[in-house]
Amino acid sequence: METGAKSNLGKLSILSILLIMSVLHPDIWFLEALPGNQTDFLQELTSIFLSIIIEAFPLVLLGVIISSFIHVFISDTTIHRLLPRNSMIGIVCGSLLGIFFPLCECGIIPIVRRLIQKGVPAYIAVPFMLSAPVINPLVGFSTYLAFNSSPSMLVYRFAGVFICANLIGILLYSSNVNSKILNPYTADPGCGCHQGCGCGHEHHHPGLLMRLREMLYHTCDEFFDMGRFLLIGSFLAAVIQITVPRTLLLSVGQEPVVSIWGMMGFAFILSVCSQADAFIAAPFAASFTPGAIASFLIYGPMLDIKNVIMMLNAFRVSYVMKLVLLITISVFLLSLLINCLPYFREVFGFV
Repeated sequence: METGAKSNLGKLSILSILLIMSVLHPDIWFLEALPGNQTDFLQELTSIFLSIIIEAFPLVLLGVIISSFIHVFISDTTIHRLLPRNSMIGIVCGSLLGIFFPLCECGIIPIVRRLIQKGVPAYIAVPFMLSAPVINPLVGFSTYLAFNSSPSMLVYRFAGVFICANLIGILLYSSNVNSKILNPYTADPGCGCHQGCGCGHEHHHPGLLMRLREMLYHTCDEFFDMGRFLLIGSFLAAVIQITVPRTLLLSVGQEPVVSIWGMMGFAFILSVCSQADAFIAAPFAASFTPGAIASFLIYGPMLDIKNVIMMLNAFRVSYVMKLVLLITISVFLLSLLINCLPYFREVFGFV
């Protein structure tokens, strides 16, 4: 009963947000009542917000479909049998799974939450969450097209994400952070009682149609659960995008340290899909340091406004804050190293 109530609350909240959006649309109520500049502000806000939602919603839907498939059709026993015995190999494998699962940062969070619920260690699941939005063929191709005159940026991006994901996985493994990281208020209660779940209950063997029906119901519930936080995060991203002037970024473009922080903040605010962000970063390449451009390409798919809010729904707040700190420091240091590469070449004479 409690599960059903929470599910209905999630659906009610997301429908309420959509209703408020339709009522507050400037073309309906405010076009005549507000001055021209404020109407332009609302129209731009609506346009950016809807563009983020249209881009992200299909990816979230794909993510929750895969998550529900794992929940219904793949047992805990199967997952544990597939996990590498060696923890370090497991971390590396987790960071390379995106090659086979080319998902964006929005769609990956429900899958990772489901894997952790199934018993996959956090030090394997989290590197998968951080690297899959970048280390996949689609993002590699789009980055190559955007930076065809500077192919080293593709190397910086892939190597930077791989190093950061593995470093964070090793830190999680060494600190033994594995249990009780899921948000207790949103994690699914119980085991779901399906064949092979390992709960000790007596099971029947449902047919394929019954399992597909269960998967459909679970997909709907999880989509509404994750979707409301995507809406909130996308709205905040749109507000900040139109209030923070880009000229502020351009003024610090050639500063080797400040430019990195500026582009990391820009990536966090922009909240654009990892398959399109390279085309946004490419025009800045002439004005910003290589490390700053690399920080935008590495940091944005790992952390932005909308996926942090979705992570807060999936994981404990303290765990998300630690993860944000680890990612931010790692990306900054790697980007600073990229900016220092020309000096290393000059001093040590390597290419």
